[in-house]
Order: sequence, then C-alpha cells, then structure tokens
Amino acid sequence: MAYVMLYGSGWTQRWRIPDGAEDQVRSQISQVGSHGAGRLSVVDPGSESPVTLMIAWDQVAAAVVIGEPDGPAASRSGQYA
Repeated sequence: MAYVMLYGSGWTQRWRIPDGAEDQVRSQISQVGSHGAGRLSVVDPGSESPVTLMIAWDQVAAAVVIGEPDGPAASRSGQYA
C-alpha cells in the first residue's frame, strides 16, 4: 500500500494510492510547481472507492510517494509512523 503526500503553503494532504496506480502518481508529481493541472488516482477515505483528484500543480510546494512498511507498528519511526 502506498500513499501520496502533498504539501502546499499552510496545508498538507495524504491520499492512499489504489493498487496499480503508483507509477501514474509518481509520474504526475514531477509536475509540482508547474503552471498546469493534473489528475491523480487516489482512494476516497470515506467510501474506500477510487476517485480522481484534480491538482493545480502551482499550488503544490512538494509531493512524495511513500510506501507502507511491512514490519510491525513498533518498528516504525518518523513523523508519519
């Protein structure tokens, strides 16, 4: 399971990436800071359904794809553990 973290001026969002969509999301986040819009395939946390997130890339300061560690929760460390 992987997530995309999006950071802007005063905001942060974390979205789960559907299985099989990680490469598409990784290619899209290379647009961070550009004057275009993009689409990310993510999972709606309320319904657990796949949705398309529209992004104004010039409003995003940084983005990263992170994977879920395979070990037990006790072995996790860092801000998002």
